[in-house]
Amino acid sequence: MLNRLLLWLSVAGCLAAQSFPTHVAMDALLRIRFYPGQGAFLMDSPIPVLFPPPGESTGRLLIKRAGGAAVVTKDIVIRPWAPHGAFGELRTAGNQDSLGPIPAGDYVVAVEIGGKEVSSYSFSMKSEGSGDAFNPKTEMVRTGPWSKAAFLTALTDVNVPLAGIGMYVSSRELPGYTVGKNGPFSVHLLRGGAQIGSIEGTATVSDWTFFKGDFQVNKAQGYGFVKWADVTGTPGAYSVEFRAGGKTLRSYRFTVAGGKVVMIPANEPSFAGPTALPAQTLINNRRTQAFWLAPIQ
Repeated sequence: MLNRLLLWLSVAGCLAAQSFPTHVAMDALLRIRFYPGQGAFLMDSPIPVLFPPPGESTGRLLIKRAGGAAVVTKDIVIRPWAPHGAFGELRTAGNQDSLGPIPAGDYVVAVEIGGKEVSSYSFSMKSEGSGDAFNPKTEMVRTGPWSKAAFLTALTDVNVPLAGIGMYVSSRELPGYTVGKNGPFSVHLLRGGAQIGSIEGTATVSDWTFFKGDFQVNKAQGYGFVKWADVTGTPGAYSVEFRAGGKTLRSYRFTVAGGKVVMIPANEPSFAGPTALPAQTLINNRRTQAFWLAPIQ
């Protein structure tokens, strides 16, 4: 799942010299492919690791029952990204390894390096039937913290960066969900409660999918996209709303001041929570600034 998502780049040469905790973000772990039909995972691409400890070349990837023993244990190899000591990648020894299948239950995915757990996130699995008498089948359905996560994005490798959003969507979270059918949704960018841009999208019928889009300006104001400079150049309180079926299902907030997005703890290099994200990433192979958004409770 999310094979396109996150590869980490150097954000500043000085980061490697600073004492930040070793970390593997939830987004990086979500690059491990998931197969709902089997309830199994496939680790077939490298996982970025931030600030790998010097001298460590191996570690372990574990899937553990919540509060219990490991059901999957896989040895991993740490490969540095010279000359950027702040970054590296994790691979299995075979470069392509199956993890599972995993039965229904509550779990924790964890990475251990040097005998110490450096990152983890929890998720749950349950069995869901199709309800189709002509095509009966059962899939394993996942839920976890990614279902509420979202981040603001801006391309940095273009002359006019655009304001966009990155999030994880599934048709199962939409009103009127029907097995086997895609579901439309929209994402809205508001400043001071007034909409300044939106995106239309469709959630797939399969497992959670990473969605990335750039905000288009309101039709009444013309056509085009919301420029990143239009956002950072106008201070104030902003919000982002994820809507479907006439309802707001998720909402987020951020603040702009002094020509910048005000950082929340999850956007700081020293943050070691499951949603840690470096200041620049590659999303769909494009260099991108990314800022985690604070959910509105």
